[in-house]
Amino acid sequence: VPDGVQLRVPGRGLAGDAGAAPGDLYVAVHVRPDERFARDGDDVIYELPITFAQAALGAEVEVPTLDGTSRLRIPAGIQSGTALRLRGKGLPRFQGPGRGDQFVRVIVVTPTRLSAEERRLFEQLRGTREDSGHRGAFDRFRRP
Repeated sequence: VPDGVQLRVPGRGLAGDAGAAPGDLYVAVHVRPDERFARDGDDVIYELPITFAQAALGAEVEVPTLDGTSRLRIPAGIQSGTALRLRGKGLPRFQGPGRGDQFVRVIVVTPTRLSAEERRLFEQLRGTREDSGHRGAFDRFRRP
């Protein structure tokens, strides 16, 4: 049931005057936010922190769902903020059959402290990208 919905229960309210039938009872629904999942209608959103290596190379990870866990394939080269869909893993639809989806928003976590070996490897990686001759879309407009 979505947050803020009012449900009407006919005949369950206060008794009417002079023996009249009871009125209707209205129940206001307020849904407490979940610690792990955000809600968007019948869909749920989960933020998944991943490493730079997982983002660059791709990975298979387990992600929590409303019903337990699911395996998710992260494609190589994924960008931080990209959302991947798990169909039918959201909330039961309020009106109608089926379930919403779960979106897994990938957040690439940049390390704040590096070991000497990690620093050396990143320096080596930086050198290969700069020396590869890779040119961006706007490089052709720059003056020599």
